[in-house]
Amino acid sequence: MNDHETPTALPQAEAVTAWQTPEYEVVETALEVTAYRRADR
Repeated sequence: MNDHETPTALPQAEAVTAWQTPEYEVVETALEVTAYRRADR
């Protein structure tokens, strides 16, 4: 993924936990799908 998009305000441990959260992954996937659709237009 894009590590540079990880909020710098959060400690690294919390950032890693956020990456492993299913809800976070679903949102990230939705954003990627939206980006691809916009790119195809």
